[in-house]
Amino acid sequence: MMIRLKKLSYKEAHRIISDYDNMEDIAFNDLIEHWKRYDTDNDYHESYADFREELIDVFDKYHSLLEDNKKVYLLDLKLGLKLYSLLPPGKDFTEIQSNDNDIWRYISVKVMPDITYLRYPEPEKNIKEAGGRLNHKRFYAATRRIWLKTLWWYIHLSWQGSEEKTFEVLKENGTDNINKLIETPGRGYRIPLFRSMMREYAANTPHKVRDFAAFTKLNNAKCVLVEPALTLGGEDAYSHRLFGELFPKGETNENAE
Repeated sequence: MMIRLKKLSYKEAHRIISDYDNMEDIAFNDLIEHWKRYDTDNDYHESYADFREELIDVFDKYHSLLEDNKKVYLLDLKLGLKLYSLLPPGKDFTEIQSNDNDIWRYISVKVMPDITYLRYPEPEKNIKEAGGRLNHKRFYAATRRIWLKTLWWYIHLSWQGSEEKTFEVLKENGTDNINKLIETPGRGYRIPLFRSMMREYAANTPHKVRDFAAFTKLNNAKCVLVEPALTLGGEDAYSHRLFGELFPKGETNENAE
């Protein structure tokens, strides 16, 4: 699948989303009914057709999980794995491009507006927080909260060499783990280290979201003075020692939510 990557500026994305926000109620409700059927008349580049269809297939398979906050993470994980397989890092999709918010804005606003909205509906909450019916942060506005971008980077930072191994490492996590990993990079995204930390975290079950937050915060503090790759045993041994320091007896915080 060869996608011709397109871009959408912040200003243009804001204009398009604002147009949706300012629709009359009848028109907006009709739009949402179409989006619920994955029917969008957006004008996006034809090279995204198969890309969109494959993401829709995964979203449709797991969309019922949206009704249960405790299970919606599985939808995010499965969609993230599919997205990563469609846009694998390499010569056709470089790490620089994967961090280009204008590319993700185009995908979110032009190509996949329906599933982005369906993942984060709650128009009343969006109106209160963003002044519009749509979740501006998840569509285009917050660089570390554009939904599809966060899913891609969550998989990239956690990648274990194959989709199956990555799923096994991530399957017991939750949506808050995505936010904590993406939004607390410390001194930048240290990819080999993060992948090692995700393996270590998965190996120490049962675990809680609060454990993961403490794990990443301790790492950020340590990395000010220590280069994990240069420590005895490298990143894997560093991650093991880090978790052991956080939980000396190998126990996690069972009272955390």
